[in-house]
Amino acid sequence: METTVVKGFKMLEALAMNEGPCALTDMAKLCGVTKSNAHRLLKTLEECRYVRQDPKTRAYEATLRLWELGIRVFNRLNLRGLAQPHLASLAQATRESVHLSMFEHGEVIYVDKVDSVHAVRAYIGVGDRAPAYCTATGKAILAFLPEDVSGRIAKTMKRYTPNTITDPRKLKAELALIRERGYAVTGGEWRPGVFGIAAPVKSPSGVVVAGVGIAGPEERMREVAVEEWAVAVMGTAERISRELGFAENRPAGAKAASPKRASRPRKRKA
Repeated sequence: METTVVKGFKMLEALAMNEGPCALTDMAKLCGVTKSNAHRLLKTLEECRYVRQDPKTRAYEATLRLWELGIRVFNRLNLRGLAQPHLASLAQATRESVHLSMFEHGEVIYVDKVDSVHAVRAYIGVGDRAPAYCTATGKAILAFLPEDVSGRIAKTMKRYTPNTITDPRKLKAELALIRERGYAVTGGEWRPGVFGIAAPVKSPSGVVVAGVGIAGPEERMREVAVEEWAVAVMGTAERISRELGFAENRPAGAKAASPKRASRPRKRKA
């Protein structure tokens, strides 16, 4: 492996992930290289228009060149094609309906699905839309979007079932819990009797591109350990992230942190 290239990419990633411009000395320490090596790498990146140096502060920062390339690559990605094998594996493991959703204008759009093998199952149609604030994949995505997005949605919430959250304070608290444990759980909030578990497909910096979820009849889904299936759903979301080149690399042998115990959604009223 060409170490100079690796060091250059690591420096570029560090600048992109940093909250602001970074001084030469700080960059050298951050990337574990000498100050002279850091200067040489940064100058090369600057010549290639990936980095700029502030003429006054002399600090370095990444340019929009990265964004330009990222958008071009993202527009060519076949999200459904990359995700489909992972959706199929999750469906085989859980025997429930599995779906892939994307966020648009306060709603989720179901872009792919794998149906449950059970005769009685949650039906999801590709192309269907649903409110983000009362669906599992919707809340999994919404939790990682800017707070002003959920704030706008909270002002227009309406009740679809007795279990639908319509209090902005309760929605805010639940989204905070989802961010903490990494997955969302719903019980009859959009459609009566349907139970869902979902996790976001997101980049290391927290940018969400989709949501992965399983759904099924509430009575059958409550018979299983929510935490166990939550781990399976989060694992599927992470594998899709890796396919997209998003997920951070874990050290060899490291395991995903166990999710916090899910609070059971209240049972649907008769």
